[in-house]
Amino acid sequence: MKQIKLSLERKNSNYDICIGSGLIPSHSFSFLESFTGSQIAVISNHEISKLYYEKVKLAIQTIKPHIEIQLISLLAGESTKSIDSFSEILDTLVRSRFKRNDLLIALGGGVVGDLTGFTAACYQRGIDFVQVPTTLLAMVDSSVGGKTAINHSKGKNLIGAFHQPAEVIIDTDCLKSLPDSEFSAGMAEVIKIAAIYDESFFEWLELNYSKVLSKDASALEYMIFKSCSLKAKVVEQDELEQGIRAILNFGHTFGHAIENLSGYGKVLHGEAVAIGMVLAAGFSNDEAKLDANISSRLVKLLKRFNLPTELPANLDQEQIVDAMLLDKKNKEKGIRLILIEKLGSAIIKEFSKKSISTYLLNYKTLEGES
Repeated sequence: MKQIKLSLERKNSNYDICIGSGLIPSHSFSFLESFTGSQIAVISNHEISKLYYEKVKLAIQTIKPHIEIQLISLLAGESTKSIDSFSEILDTLVRSRFKRNDLLIALGGGVVGDLTGFTAACYQRGIDFVQVPTTLLAMVDSSVGGKTAINHSKGKNLIGAFHQPAEVIIDTDCLKSLPDSEFSAGMAEVIKIAAIYDESFFEWLELNYSKVLSKDASALEYMIFKSCSLKAKVVEQDELEQGIRAILNFGHTFGHAIENLSGYGKVLHGEAVAIGMVLAAGFSNDEAKLDANISSRLVKLLKRFNLPTELPANLDQEQIVDAMLLDKKNKEKGIRLILIEKLGSAIIKEFSKKSISTYLLNYKTLEGES
């Protein structure tokens, strides 16, 4: 097992990110050492709960047999990350008379993790929660760093809070049951962190993609550990995304707009981020005159992991820009983008709606030439 300790000054809080094979049935769940409550609610979806809920329950009861544990099972999919689901969970917690020292566990992918974390941030002004991610995307990205949210009809993650987990438990065996499309979607976030923060890790992915695709155990453990370590370093510097943490949104401004306009769930988050990264890299070349070799290497690596790299033909560029204007990361009247100076180094710049609209109008021609 590999372990990362994430330390934050603002709340004087530390928590462990534990990574390894077989952790759900065998891990000691160190968060239970300081747990003083009497109830735990495990929030999951119908498919994931069938696979892992009983294992999580047994692991907890082996250590603390008198804790009451209940399952709150929701429909799978991005549409579940909603005000209605948030309200449904709150109703259950109130009926069960959950106290402030009780605990939530997010068992699932990014949707479950974000929704559970946001509920934990809001219920009784904040209770503890633990992340047990079961998808690659959640393991390498959304389970780490404390960004929690639900979606609004006008945009992704517009309603949210920063609320750090008490522990993150990553069982790499969960990837054995993950569909290939979901695995590929998770790789978008792995490629993202390498592209913006660690050129040597990007090169490792280029050299070892076949091992990753074949789900070689040692390669997966290293890749997940490296991704989480890099993200933890960024979060420790800037927990509330006032500065450097914004670079983690590389590809997301375009990507969230694509997700929203396509209909949540029609394009997976990682797929939208992959397209968004290609668009942002192309914009770096075209508008900001940055390294022109990045786009070709990025597209090549994304394609090796079966990720889309072209803008969906049915989306209108003006709709995309309008959706981007609602992005919560924008500071002024323009649109803030994360651009790659060179592999392993990103910058944050703001651009006008007009410049991005012009770029998108010519995007297909640019893509064809690259």
